[in-house]
Amino acid sequence: MKYSKPYLVLTLFVWLPWGLQCIFNTGNIADVIGVTSIHPTGNTDIRVMYGGVQLAVGLMAALALYDRKHFEKTLWSLAFLGSCMALSRFYGLIVDGSGTVYTWGVLGYETFAGASAIAWLLLLPRLQAQQVPNAGDRPQL
Repeated sequence: MKYSKPYLVLTLFVWLPWGLQCIFNTGNIADVIGVTSIHPTGNTDIRVMYGGVQLAVGLMAALALYDRKHFEKTLWSLAFLGSCMALSRFYGLIVDGSGTVYTWGVLGYETFAGASAIAWLLLLPRLQAQQVPNAGDRPQL
């Protein structure tokens, strides 16, 4: 579990700032990735779907840093969000031909986020079992 803290810090620093940026500066999204809206409702949707979701994941990582009992919940969120976002982006890359540096970079990170969270979830029971001493064990003097 010694790597859980750096993992959560990375997650926090990737998701939270981008989420805040997308909530409060939708023009930046247009500049960076070309997504814009022609209607105020569209701007609100951009704030929610880009900013709100990213902000939520960053805050989940912050909560898990503060209280380890939320680590597994954060992993489940990353497993689903990262994997689904990577699959959707990969599909878009194929059908839209959107092979920009941004697309490849984010696809790489989303794949990492989903796959690493799944790996953590598979290893977590074993790691937790190593931390709990057997009831019959006596401390060595």
